[in-house]
Amino acid sequence: MRLHSLSLIDFPLIHRAFALAFSDYLLPMRMDEEQLAAMLHRRGWRPELSVGAWRDGALVGLWLAGVHCDEVGPIGYCIATGVTPDARRQGLLQAMAAATEQRLASRGIQRQRLEVIADNAAAMAAYLRLGFRPHRRLDCYRIEHALAVDAAPGWRCEAADLSQWPRWPLHSEPAVPNSRDSLERARPPLQLLTATRNGEVLGYALHSAAGDVAELAVATPHRRRGVARSLLAAVQRQTSAPALAVSNLDADDLAGAALLRSCGAGLWLSQWEMRRP
Repeated sequence: MRLHSLSLIDFPLIHRAFALAFSDYLLPMRMDEEQLAAMLHRRGWRPELSVGAWRDGALVGLWLAGVHCDEVGPIGYCIATGVTPDARRQGLLQAMAAATEQRLASRGIQRQRLEVIADNAAAMAAYLRLGFRPHRRLDCYRIEHALAVDAAPGWRCEAADLSQWPRWPLHSEPAVPNSRDSLERARPPLQLLTATRNGEVLGYALHSAAGDVAELAVATPHRRRGVARSLLAAVQRQTSAPALAVSNLDADDLAGAALLRSCGAGLWLSQWEMRRP
């Protein structure tokens, strides 16, 4: 077995190894090369900090690392890690974790984060052995029915230029995939909807064309009046997506969860954000 960075590796080879490693994952992870590249770009992928494991000339393991910054400084972010089925239980995960840790440390990065599906007991146990510890639960919701709203609510929901993104303070620190630097890197760019009245922005929704709502916010004086519901309904009309998705809501955000439940959203997945140290 040989470990090496992924900085000079052809991306189709990385994609093939990723597809095989996640072929039996708990959730479908079927991405073509373009989709995988877009996900990695949005999450700050750094090939020179990422590690691949080779056996008999084949790429059989991946630790895909990115860099995220918070108010303290840079953080190593594990975007995804996987081992092909025929190469598991041979210590590759531990070896790749150690090699990635060394690469991050050489650049002064000591902290790391990742997310793991709450029901994935084997992965949770593996990351605990590597020194990661659960920090908070992140919940994912779906709205699978059309939202009914007042035909004349007193405000207008309409598309706005992304340069007008208000970036209001959030209830809690977003998970790395939902952080504002990640959202800024999204390709294609996310779309912005605002709810306005007499030129005043009451609230906004930042979303993808596929109906993934990345950020939803309403100004404090205008909450509990239906603004958020109107924005979600406007996203539905604009995207025609079969379902709206709100991912990685901090489980402590009780108001956000109550809003989504009032709109008929169902909790379909929970993850643990894990941190080291």
